[in-house]
Amino acid sequence: MVSEPLYKSKTGYYEILDVVPGATQAQIKTAYYKQSFIYHPDRNAGSDAATVRFSEINEAYTVLGNKALRRKYDRGCG
Repeated sequence: MVSEPLYKSKTGYYEILDVVPGATQAQIKTAYYKQSFIYHPDRNAGSDAATVRFSEINEAYTVLGNKALRRKYDRGCG
């Protein structure tokens, strides 16, 4: 089964960071730091799954951590 790209899913980025769509910027930032700490490649040497997860976390935060990109994501998906 091929899943759709994260940016095409209405809640994909929110699910990755484990926050609700109504989360504040501070909550998103906190969730990002918590997730990136857990899945950082330096902490999970040799784990391809952790590397992929870390990339997803970074992608999600790139969008949700930027107010303009987040608005565009919230409007443009679905």
